[in-house]
Amino acid sequence: MAAGRELAYNPAMLPTAAVSADQPLQGAEVDAALSNSRLVAVCETSNPDEAQAVLSGVYGPHALRIGDENGLALKLRGAEFARLHLGEVRYGTSTRMAMPRAHGHWVFSYLRQGEVWRGGRRDLYGAGDAGVIAPDEVQGLEMSGDMELLNLRVADADMGSACRALLGSDMAHALRFEGRAQAGGAPVAALLRVLGHLAATPAYPHAAAARLEDGLRDAALFELLLAWPNNYTRGLDAPAALPASTRRARDYIHAHASEAPSVAEIARAAGVGVRALASGFERHFGVSPQRYLQQYRLDRAREELRSAAPGVTVTSVAAQWGFWQLGSFAARYRERFGESPSETLKG
Repeated sequence: MAAGRELAYNPAMLPTAAVSADQPLQGAEVDAALSNSRLVAVCETSNPDEAQAVLSGVYGPHALRIGDENGLALKLRGAEFARLHLGEVRYGTSTRMAMPRAHGHWVFSYLRQGEVWRGGRRDLYGAGDAGVIAPDEVQGLEMSGDMELLNLRVADADMGSACRALLGSDMAHALRFEGRAQAGGAPVAALLRVLGHLAATPAYPHAAAARLEDGLRDAALFELLLAWPNNYTRGLDAPAALPASTRRARDYIHAHASEAPSVAEIARAAGVGVRALASGFERHFGVSPQRYLQQYRLDRAREELRSAAPGVTVTSVAAQWGFWQLGSFAARYRERFGESPSETLKG
């Protein structure tokens, strides 16, 4: 079998396509947006082992079973965008794919052409349909030889942060999206609009460009959360108003998080007893005040690690947010974000 070619990502500015913010991107429109975009060739190969290795590097652990190994013609185009990955994938032959273990990110996919069977041929997707694979989902896909996918990979931590920002509170339980979106529906239109807009954004050669891309990433995730049905849709439609005492407690935590205040101190600042404080947090945030404080400190520590200047250490960031036992901090951090603090710091 022929050896594959792996091409380096070119961060140079690329021409953009005209994309309307007022109309959903569909069919030919999204093709136009992506054909003249920042996506570049990542890999072209007929080698099954190389195909599996490249896809594992982009999307997480992959196991591939190729229908006709002599017919494999993997073509992968993509671009990194503020920790998102935009990609086009085609295999050129019928293929079975499985992600055998948790992979730490969401993958939203739009089926450009061909067919995909999910869950052992129980669920057939046709051209124009879309779907999403959850970070802990391990079931496989079976794909026709003419299949072409557009993918958006989103880190679970980034999607969680966007959901919390929209809710204005912490999440009481794990986020879950509906697995399938029918062709022509609002979720598909939103996904295509997001893919088109991100792909058409130039890779500006300025130091401040990262702030632009972070803002566009957050806006994209907000749109997906609002358009694609999920278990927080009702809360996003009508978030519960916080009682004054719970709001005071939340604001006190935000202002004094680095000091790791006690529950008694938070209750005193809110003007309520400890039991009333706990009841308010359980009702409106789904967690205890202690848990809310811990999660808020971890979130702020993560932001510090992501934007850290050269020379900043995990130890210094942990101490800044009141985590004095580094081993305990690392364990709680991994539990919440699926990676170690040092992995976040390295980027």
